[in-house]
Amino acid sequence: MNTSSTLAIDLPSGWERAADRALAIDGVIMILGGPDRGKSTFCRYLLDRARAESRAAAFIDGDLGQSHLGPPATLGLNFYPPRPPDDSGLFPDVLYFIGQTSPPGRMMELVVGLRHLADIARRRGQYRIIVNTSGFIGGPAAHRLKLAKAESLAPRLVIGLQQEQELASILAPLQRFRPEAVLTLPVSAQAQPKPFQQRRLYRQERFAAYFQTARLRHFPLEHLAWLGFPFGQGRLLPAASQQWLGQILNHTPVLRAEEVAQGFIVLVDRRLTESDLAATEAELGQKKIYWAHWRQLEYRLVGLLDRHLLTLALGLLPPSPWNHQFLGIVTPLPADRLSQVKFCRLGKMRLSPDGQELFEANTRFAPTDGPVGA
Repeated sequence: MNTSSTLAIDLPSGWERAADRALAIDGVIMILGGPDRGKSTFCRYLLDRARAESRAAAFIDGDLGQSHLGPPATLGLNFYPPRPPDDSGLFPDVLYFIGQTSPPGRMMELVVGLRHLADIARRRGQYRIIVNTSGFIGGPAAHRLKLAKAESLAPRLVIGLQQEQELASILAPLQRFRPEAVLTLPVSAQAQPKPFQQRRLYRQERFAAYFQTARLRHFPLEHLAWLGFPFGQGRLLPAASQQWLGQILNHTPVLRAEEVAQGFIVLVDRRLTESDLAATEAELGQKKIYWAHWRQLEYRLVGLLDRHLLTLALGLLPPSPWNHQFLGIVTPLPADRLSQVKFCRLGKMRLSPDGQELFEANTRFAPTDGPVGA
């Protein structure tokens, strides 16, 4: 969010009336719009108005890439008061880890996360909840996502900031259901498109600032439950069985192996080929091999969660030799809070320590939302 007061901007027609209506109701106010349409500025305007009128509000930032609450790849929740309206800190009141900076591939997690944060706000006695959404509006997937968010959050008011009719296909079903609960507003003349490189640099700076105080922490593998691939999904095989599995995997070093109902999840020290898998699965009968390459986990973004699945902190998996007892994670989480970590969720992103996004060409990245290589 812009740190200058949005009360001083030249307000587009209808913004003030929309704010009057939004601040007069209890419930979710959901803000829609494409990239660089002024959604964050409008949310800041609402929070400024709420403070000026002594109205409490909660704000949920649902923009993964250009987030203003918390680091990118997360959802953030703040309460106003006590937070000031211009708060754009990296450590919001509540954080929810998604693990990537764009919705496709994590749309279910996005809907669940937004609903989870809205429920937390309600349980804490806050019933005026402003929800900013991402600029992902084009195509059938975006259409499904926005409607799923609306169905899950049940907003009392939906405000769309649009140029021409770019939100028409998303707003039309909502208008048919509750026409009085949908408003469209013009885009501020001060809203300017940001080049791709500027948006990437913003993410890099946010990540770098977030990890500035991070330290290497060691977590016992057997005490850390993983939500999704690649660890803790099945029965850990004894060393002899892991060695046997490596032999039939074309003499591949197996670092860790677990047995699940459909087959085996293996962590290996080299990439497996289709011929490796075909030969092994033929020998195993109907059993499948789900695999991850240990070196391709380097610099992966992870979420460290408490027993309520709320995000305590983000972390990075640094390059290191495999240790079957402990997993090293670089995180800003203070040492006295490490015992609160009960779950770990693997993100899709890879980051350098200075916040740069790392990419690999022609890579079949095994550990993403679930086992790959089947």
